[in-house]
Amino acid sequence: MGIFLGLVIAINVAAKGIDSPALGVLRFTVTVIVIMIACRWLMALGLLGYARHLGEHRVTVDRSGIGTVSERHTNHTGWEFYGRCVESRRVFVLLTPDIWGAGVLILPKRGLSAPQDTERMRELLAAALIDQHSVRAARKKGADQTGEGSSGAEVVRGV
Repeated sequence: MGIFLGLVIAINVAAKGIDSPALGVLRFTVTVIVIMIACRWLMALGLLGYARHLGEHRVTVDRSGIGTVSERHTNHTGWEFYGRCVESRRVFVLLTPDIWGAGVLILPKRGLSAPQDTERMRELLAAALIDQHSVRAARKKGADQTGEGSSGAEVVRGV
């Protein structure tokens, strides 16, 4: 924050005697950009501190869902929470079925014990998410038949 305040003060000192609307827009733009960068940086530091507080994580993936165990925390999330999976070279990314994909779980492939486990993980994720797709489709069909409609949270995307 000290750097941010120093930058704003330097811009104000440099702008003394210059009365231009463009300079005001420039000051505002620089201020907004610096605030956005500072907020993202502070949020990342806060998340890192929280992860360190929880300690090392162990994640298990099975037919019932995803279990997470750390030194201070235990959590189990069922497959109904996730709607799709995206795979990259280094990670599997599970996203919630809402339009914005607000819930995210990143599973690094380096956590798998053997190279063939990647294929097993891919098959498990595909089967679990296809099952959830069937459940959501049945719910949507039942809601459409009763005239209730469907909510935005039931939007389903392919794996």
